[in-house]
Amino acid sequence: MIITRKELIKICDRFLADEVSKEEMIHFATTVMFDDEDKYECEDEIVEEILSQWDNLNTQSKINKSNIQTLKNALSEIE
Repeated sequence: MIITRKELIKICDRFLADEVSKEEMIHFATTVMFDDEDKYECEDEIVEEILSQWDNLNTQSKINKSNIQTLKNALSEIE
């Protein structure tokens, strides 16, 4: 499965609607980043960098509604 910018926008939407938690976003990022079976692939470096930041203990504190809204807006502009 290829993880695209559109998929990340959908995840951001679900987070903003309180349908997924911060912990679920972190779990998803960890699953993709440490996929030993190559089930997941990032569309590009931008997607990979975002997932890497969500997985990083030092940047997880930045996962909040304000920052996720900003990220979603930026991803939408890139498309």
